[in-house]
Amino acid sequence: MTPRILNYLCLCLILTGSIISGPNISAAVVSYPAPPGLKTSPDFTLNAAGTNIWVERIGSKKTSFDYNLYSGRAMEDLNVASFSCSGKVTIKITASENISSFKILPESRHIAGMVNGKDLTFTISGPQKLYIEINNLPHLSIFANPEEEDIPSGNTPGVTCFTPGSYNLGTITLKSNQTIYIAGGAIVYADIKGRNLKNVCIKGRGIIQGNIDISGTENLLVEGVFIRNTNGWTNTLTDCYKSKYLNVKVFSYEAIYSVDGIDIVSCRNFIIDDCFMRCRDDCVAIKSGDKKLHVDSISVGNCVMTGWACSDGVTIGFELNGGPVENIYVKNCDILYARGGGRTDGHSGFSIVCDGPALVRNIYFEDIRVEKQVEFKNLELIVTDGTLYGDDPPGHIKGVNMKNITWANPDKPFIIKGFSPSNMVEDIVFDHCTVGGKLLKSTSDADFRINSYAKNIVFK
Repeated sequence: MTPRILNYLCLCLILTGSIISGPNISAAVVSYPAPPGLKTSPDFTLNAAGTNIWVERIGSKKTSFDYNLYSGRAMEDLNVASFSCSGKVTIKITASENISSFKILPESRHIAGMVNGKDLTFTISGPQKLYIEINNLPHLSIFANPEEEDIPSGNTPGVTCFTPGSYNLGTITLKSNQTIYIAGGAIVYADIKGRNLKNVCIKGRGIIQGNIDISGTENLLVEGVFIRNTNGWTNTLTDCYKSKYLNVKVFSYEAIYSVDGIDIVSCRNFIIDDCFMRCRDDCVAIKSGDKKLHVDSISVGNCVMTGWACSDGVTIGFELNGGPVENIYVKNCDILYARGGGRTDGHSGFSIVCDGPALVRNIYFEDIRVEKQVEFKNLELIVTDGTLYGDDPPGHIKGVNMKNITWANPDKPFIIKGFSPSNMVEDIVFDHCTVGGKLLKSTSDADFRINSYAKNIVFK
């Protein structure tokens, strides 16, 4: 099918309303059809405000996997229900068996559910991302998206539109001033790449099965899509600036390492907001890879992160081999899981691992909630010898401000370690932070492991 025909069909569907509403619509909920060839969940059905929502089961197709070799393997599969809505919505989940236990996460939403046999019913106040655990069934992610705005017209120059259906394209090479629109009910099998671009947009409520790899680009917007990946970093953004990831959902699976969610490498003025990630490797990783470039003004906010196997929620590092990393803001995020081994003896809720010569400074974590599923560490702020991911001299961490952070698990340590008198971790502030419900007033209030190359650790 040619792009011209695709654009024409997209315009027709937009004009008739089908691309917006799908086959089922109520006053509050927009549903989308199941893309061809995908698996309907055997675990759950879901109804939102009287509208039946298709639930997909995603997971490994490799029968030779040893699922118990790494933590989380036995529950590799994920169920997903995606729709758009506005206002209060009552959701009913029907499981394949009677419900004996459940969790509606993040816990910070304080959503109460009612069970009746196989049914779990609850109400949400509006668009949000939820993570549901029922019995020992594969978990369920609910993507209650905000209603779409500014849906592009298929006959607009520079717009490529994918209507509901399946498209196996291999690779999409982006151009400047281009919009890729993937409608709900569409799946695009492709790696999306671009270099040295301006004004690029990838949006919609559909699915990308592959990677996004974009560099040297100004004014990139990725909005609304669900990206699934089994090979390499899922989103690699290098030397990008004035760019945004909004309401993006990421699921990386099958591979054990190097399937990060969103990697920000040597970028400036980059916003990640209202995103969901369940990843086998780090959910959000901020890196510095070029000595001629620096990392500045990165914002990560309002996200839900599930570090599934070998993963932090947010990490600055490991690869900090380039210019300075400064003015990083992480705010109002829920980290549901953080677990798995690694090159520094295990992952943590969030971390700075300075493995390289970069100076890391002016870092702000605020209103972060790290839930109980932390396997090794609550926090890690360390400077290594610089050789874990290369052969560089060590760096420096200066100025980390943590405010209103809650760590639910009191049994996991806080690691703060520099490397030498010239490679310190210094000026660290804990401002109204708690662990296991206890206010942190000093290092004696939790398991702090601090070496002699860390200094000026302050509690407010």
